[in-house]
Formats: sequence, C-alpha cells, structure tokens
Amino acid sequence: MTTADKPPATQAERFSDTRKIRDLTEELSREEYRLGLSLLDAAVAGVVLGFKPSDREMRAQAQRCWEILKPQLNQHLLSEDETVLPWAGDADGLPPEVMDRIKNSHREMRALISKLNGVSFEKDPDKVVAVAGKALGVLAVKLDDLIDSEEMRLLPALRRMLFA
Repeated sequence: MTTADKPPATQAERFSDTRKIRDLTEELSREEYRLGLSLLDAAVAGVVLGFKPSDREMRAQAQRCWEILKPQLNQHLLSEDETVLPWAGDADGLPPEVMDRIKNSHREMRALISKLNGVSFEKDPDKVVAVAGKALGVLAVKLDDLIDSEEMRLLPALRRMLFA
C-alpha cells in the first residue's frame, strides 16, 4: 500500500507512533554510547588474531567482546530494520539514497556477523580464529562508522521528523 493509498491516521495513532519512534531513537543512542569501548577492544583483538591467532589473551578478549556485541547488534539491527526505517520511509523523512545506504550497511554487518556465529575464539583452531578475528576487526570498524553516521545523520533527521 503506497502512502497515497493509506487511510489518514488519527491524531492518537500519530502520537503513539511518534512516541514509539522517539523511545527507539533514545534507546539506539544509549546503545551506541555503550558499545564504544567494546568496539575498540574488538577491533584490537580482531587485528591481532588476524595475524597471530595463537594469542590466548586476544582470543579471550575477542570472545568477551563478541559475547557483548552480538546481542546488542542483533537488537539494534532488528529495531532499525523493523521499526525505525519503515516508519521513516513511510513518513518520507529520509531520502531514498540514505535509506539504501543504511540498508546496505546492515547487509554488510549481517554478512560479517554470519562469519562470527558459531565461532569459539577460545577453542577453535588457529585457522578458524584468524578468519573470525579479521571479520571481528572489520565488523568493529564498520559498526563504529555506522554509529558515527547515524549520530550525525539518521538520529537528527528522525528527531526533526518527530518534532516537525
């Protein structure tokens, strides 16, 4: 159903949608702040393991970081993909190229996450850990870039849409 075909929303429905999106944008901002140190640790562990997968300390650090990042990433991507982006698209608040860029970033993140799922940094052989370490390092850098982009572009645009 296109925007033109949709029946007009009542004021209560618009207020409810606005409140949901406002709450989600605040939650996403808090999540991004909490991820900072874990991202740095993950990037360092990933780079080291890519070259020296036998490093036990970095294996343990990578495992800790991945256990912290994985649930937050899944929740963050799910929240944006199922709620925020469809709402922003329906409200015509974000240009299509911005929506496409965000969706592409999310696809790239999911591809990297799939390389990490099922990997035990502490128990798997060096060959597996080296590949996973590189994926973790790239994921950390891409996630940091995505967070910066969202803080500078997406969240302010959503706030303008909410309070317009």
